[in-house]
Amino acid sequence: MNRIAWLSVLGAAMVCAGCEEKSNTPPKVPTGSGGAPSGLAEKAAGAIEGAKERAEEAFTRLRNDAVAALEPRMAEARTQVGKLKEKVAGLPAAVKPTVESGMKEVEKQLGAAEEQFDKLKAAGAEAWESISRDLGVTIDRLTASIKDLSGKMPG
Repeated sequence: MNRIAWLSVLGAAMVCAGCEEKSNTPPKVPTGSGGAPSGLAEKAAGAIEGAKERAEEAFTRLRNDAVAALEPRMAEARTQVGKLKEKVAGLPAAVKPTVESGMKEVEKQLGAAEEQFDKLKAAGAEAWESISRDLGVTIDRLTASIKDLSGKMPG
């Protein structure tokens, strides 16, 4: 009987040892003078700063690529609007009123495109893609308006 009691006590002790609650505190790490783990805080801060710099460089490169891609389209739109103004100025007085309202609309669209282009140049990481996309659409509309107005002009 002593054996059974002894085995029961031993089994109960093993079960209790297995159910013991573990502490959630991390093991102690040697610390430097600031109380933080030696060198770990500095390494983490350096890694974070390096990642921020790389992300900023990548963003700047992407935004500048978008600006560079849209710059020729903006320059062409400016040139087309300038030529269109010259045509409108050379039209006879009887025809001018019919195309002047269209010319005002084209100039308004060019102004909106210029504003968007300036915003794109200064845009932050979270906004440059949508501004770039919107600017492309604005330039497309402007180009279509220029062609439409040019088609309405005599000669």
